[in-house]
Amino acid sequence: MATISLDRVGKIYPGGVRAVEGVDLRIAHGEFTVLVGPSGCGKSTLLRMIAGLETITEGVMKIDDLVVNQLPPQARDIAMVFQNYALYPHMNVHDNMAFGLLRRRKFPSRLKSIFSGSYNSGRKTEQQEINRKVTAAAATLGITQLLGRRPAALSGGQRQRVALGRALVRQPKVFLLDEPLSNLDAKLRVEMRAELRMLHRRLGVTMVYVTHDQEEAMSLGDRVVVLKDGLVQQIAAPQEIYSKPANRFVAEFVGTPTMNMLEGSLTMKDNWATFASKSLQFQGVVSAWQPLAPRGAQSAVLGIRPEHVLLNAAGGMSATVDAVEHYGDRMDVVVQASGQRLVARCGPDASIHEGSTISVAVDLTRAHLFENNQAGMRIG
Repeated sequence: MATISLDRVGKIYPGGVRAVEGVDLRIAHGEFTVLVGPSGCGKSTLLRMIAGLETITEGVMKIDDLVVNQLPPQARDIAMVFQNYALYPHMNVHDNMAFGLLRRRKFPSRLKSIFSGSYNSGRKTEQQEINRKVTAAAATLGITQLLGRRPAALSGGQRQRVALGRALVRQPKVFLLDEPLSNLDAKLRVEMRAELRMLHRRLGVTMVYVTHDQEEAMSLGDRVVVLKDGLVQQIAAPQEIYSKPANRFVAEFVGTPTMNMLEGSLTMKDNWATFASKSLQFQGVVSAWQPLAPRGAQSAVLGIRPEHVLLNAAGGMSATVDAVEHYGDRMDVVVQASGQRLVARCGPDASIHEGSTISVAVDLTRAHLFENNQAGMRIG
């Protein structure tokens, strides 16, 4: 296991293109950290900088207490699982998993034998040690029966396990995973997420994982790092990211369906909040916004998670149902209320159907308030 420390780390490509800017991050021993964000946000670049595959142009990076800015990848004691798995098609599973050990030159005579075409040659002790490590990793991942097959004869999930096994046999300080589940179908992705979490708990290793899928990030990470345009937006535990987003971008990026955002004006009197957006008006007691009371009415953005939009609520406003999406145990409902579009998530309800008129209310105590500017920082 290892700690990873990033102090004001940045990456500038030739021509002045800035991919990563001023990242401060501390990853503890045995922590599962997920880097998440939209395409082009810098998450894969940051992972490659940790791996040594991209140069660091600003700041200092350490693995444990060792500064690694100038260290080549092979000197960092890391293992990486790539998005395309990068398995050698002419080698079977055993040989693919063993190749990392050979490349580290722990077994030089075996390395020579693999290129000479006589894989079974080499010293007996080296072969036994390689077989022991490969067999142990295969048993951990449940692929012992696949050791004699080649990658072409494996399913996507099996190839993903082999790629993990190749990293596992090296017993590195840090595991780096670059969207390793993106090539799998939806059902298998869910299964592999659970297996990755169990594997992490069993091994207790430091893992850094990159994904663009916020649901994947929330289910896997001990901590989640949300990035946008090369800048860190928030670093927190998954539940805190969801319940206390640092700004409007994080609030809208995390959660499905996305958070409802209403621009309007907020007036506070003691703990009593009144938020007006077009012809809609919401009122309630919100003590978290009380510090805003002396400011009077001010421009703001109200964020409401779909599960906090209450349908068929007593005393709610009238709304028309535009669309209903059924998922068996729940459904998403799109409504129009006084020209404002709201998305609600609720349990299955046969009385709600497209074209009907229902009452809608909002639980202000569960709502979020953001500054109405480019930064969109969370208030309260």
